[in-house]
Amino acid sequence: RIIEDLLLLARADAHAIQLQLQMHDPAPFLQSFEQDAAVLAEHHGLLFTASHHGSGMVRMDVKWMRQVLLNLLTNAIHVSPPGGRVVLHSSMDDGDWVLSLVDQGPGLPAEQLERMFERFFRHHSTEQRYSGSGLGLAISRSVVELHGGQISAENVSTGSGLRVLVRLHAASP
Repeated sequence: RIIEDLLLLARADAHAIQLQLQMHDPAPFLQSFEQDAAVLAEHHGLLFTASHHGSGMVRMDVKWMRQVLLNLLTNAIHVSPPGGRVVLHSSMDDGDWVLSLVDQGPGLPAEQLERMFERFFRHHSTEQRYSGSGLGLAISRSVVELHGGQISAENVSTGSGLRVLVRLHAASP
């Protein structure tokens, strides 16, 4: 699996991944994702909620954007405490589609917020119970950038947790 992920990242770096970009309304895409995400979160003893506001269309490859959301969700699940909540908020905002996924984990030191999207980066804490390869967020960043978007992270200002933001340009009417 690690070799496949590294080959995927190499193809993304070389812009050799052919995205099947089509116009999509984010609302039905997110409704479909929400069903699977809620089951996955529940399996890990967490609650998943999602919301979408606004209307518009986005040029995206549904398969790859679903993979981005699954990668983000998987990380959020593994850092959130049992009984916690993972929240996905989506909105059409000033010509962009903005996704915000918030977990209830410990957050990260400020100097690690950008590094978390690097290959093989893994934050180690005494509470961490997940030993991933450290490639999922690097893949997510590559896919978002291939869509012409940006991905970033910030600590939640109230309490604990991390917010990962994905921003893609909405299609012109």
